[in-house]
Amino acid sequence: MYDVIIIGGGIAGLSASVKLNQNNVKSCLLVEARDRLGGRMMTSAESGLDLGAQWIHGGVHANSLYNYAIKKGLLKEEKQIKDGGWDGELFYTSQGRVTDPESSKKAWEIYERIYNEAENYFRRDSYSDDYGNSIQTFYNMRSKEELEKLRLEDSSDSDYNFEDMKLILESLVLKFAGYLGDTFEEAGLSTYGTAIELPGGDVVLPKGTESIIEELHKESGPIRLNEKVSRVEWNKDGATIFIDKNPEEVLRAKHVICTVPLGVIQNNLITFQPSLGQAKENALANLRPGRISKIFLHFQEPFWLPGEGELAFAWSQQEMDEGRQKNDWTTSVPGMNEVDGHSNVLCMWVCGEAALQVDNLQENDILKGASLLLRKFTGDPEISTPNRITRHAWMKDPLCMGTWSYPSLHSKHEDYYELMKPLPSEDNPRLLLAGEHTHPTYWSFMHGARLSGIEQAEKIIKFVEQKQLLQYNL
Repeated sequence: MYDVIIIGGGIAGLSASVKLNQNNVKSCLLVEARDRLGGRMMTSAESGLDLGAQWIHGGVHANSLYNYAIKKGLLKEEKQIKDGGWDGELFYTSQGRVTDPESSKKAWEIYERIYNEAENYFRRDSYSDDYGNSIQTFYNMRSKEELEKLRLEDSSDSDYNFEDMKLILESLVLKFAGYLGDTFEEAGLSTYGTAIELPGGDVVLPKGTESIIEELHKESGPIRLNEKVSRVEWNKDGATIFIDKNPEEVLRAKHVICTVPLGVIQNNLITFQPSLGQAKENALANLRPGRISKIFLHFQEPFWLPGEGELAFAWSQQEMDEGRQKNDWTTSVPGMNEVDGHSNVLCMWVCGEAALQVDNLQENDILKGASLLLRKFTGDPEISTPNRITRHAWMKDPLCMGTWSYPSLHSKHEDYYELMKPLPSEDNPRLLLAGEHTHPTYWSFMHGARLSGIEQAEKIIKFVEQKQLLQYNL
């Protein structure tokens, strides 16, 4: 019997393994269903591109992952921050027109103001019934209010193009959605900002997120790859783990930390007997696993100069609505951006249901759609078709079933605290959950996933130490 079994070899599971190993919990085994470690942190061996998580969000010492990357020498001596390269000045319309720069900047200012309000909405003493806890309703209402306010304040000397501003604010819902991790329809307003966004920018890992995984692997306990867990039976004394490919083989442990992604649990690809309990099941059901397709487009010859590869598409609400009705995934692309260290690559993001559609498309269909988008919005029919793509279809991946999580209309901040509570109790931690979807302060972030693994491991360490002390005193 093992002291601890960790299910899942992403950053949460590996961080838990390292913490246990450092505290002399030697009988610890990590089982991973894939033939590799890292989970949604995956760096392409061919291109060096990060196909999943990409940056350390928050280059400050309040970020445990940032500190770890520095300690392990994974960052350059001078911190490299992702190049924003864009100030909201240029938007391209589907007619191949560039929007008015002054109006574009003002629309971007309004967008940032509304985004910050949404991020801080949870801090309010009371919530307005007007928004129904919906980010979508909040954004639409606030956009209209800000435009109307500007119209009333606007002097006759102003050169603002209000039609352009309306168009840009409509299109920026896709940019907001890209950060949220899905389209707005089910996103909860009152819990959105509870994931604290640390200052310090998005820090680039020169050798990709795989460099973090490699360092954690060096310090972790024993690992078994290609071991897909199908069932966990637990009680007040420990747990039995059943392996999918060999139902007759079971693993037993005094404690289990389960770090599999939210989508895997929601789709019952791993089951728990007895169940996790109504409170945890409700908390899990309230969350959403995220739907984003991240696609790198490789060009033979780039048509942009360094620092000029950010293209923001100004879709009208009508165009986006019609696109959804026709299952046209391209109308869910907010834009494309150049990639640090890859002068001939643009990154394209697709949000929501369209992302699931794209994950099921063949490469040639994506290349065709991307090139049509570029020609349409730039007005340049001579822009060449990218010669290939690099991607990982996370929503099709049965070991993920989504990207990063976010709270729904029904979520409460207390849900995250519930997910971090051990079973059957705090005093007897036999089954614990971890992963980016469980951390109350940094859900959706890599450092949130890391902290969740460490914090759950610490509960087991404390339990073991108290038990040893009790036996010693006897």
